Amino acid sequence: MRLTLKPGVLPSRLSEAMGLMPATPLEYLDRLALHNELFGDDMNFLGLVRQEKGWSFVTSQIFLRGEKPSITQIAAFMTGNGFRKLGDENAYFRESDHLAVFDAHARNFVLVDGVPVPFDVLPQHVSGRFEALLGLW
Repeated sequence: MRLTLKPGVLPSRLSEAMGLMPATPLEYLDRLALHNELFGDDMNFLGLVRQEKGWSFVTSQIFLRGEKPSITQIAAFMTGNGFRKLGDENAYFRESDHLAVFDAHARNFVLVDGVPVPFDVLPQHVSGRFEALLGLW
C-alpha cells in the first residue's frame, strides 16, 4: 500500500488516500516474512521463475481446507490479535507495533476449525504520515 494523497488533503474514506501499488521484490519478501510472524504461517520463498513478462516468485504454503468466514468472525480474530478495524475498510491497525493489515476481506481468509486463517492479506509496517492518517479512522 502506498499513500496517494497530496499533503494537506483529508479524505472522507481511507481508501481514497491509499492505492495498491506493485510491491518491489524486497517489499514482497518482507510482507511474506511479516505474514508468517504475525499469523504463525509457514509460507516459504522457493525461488524465481522466468515468464514471458518477467520474473515471478515461487512460494509454497500449506493447503487450507475450510469455509469462507464472516466479516464478524474476521473482525473478532483481528481484534483478538490486538488490531482495530479502520472504519468500514477491509483494513486493521495495531498501534503498539505500528502494523497495518490491508485487504482483510472474506476472500483472503479461510475458516479452519472455527478460526479465520488469513492467507492473502497485506501486512505492513507503517510510520510517519501514513501512520498519522490511519490514526484518524
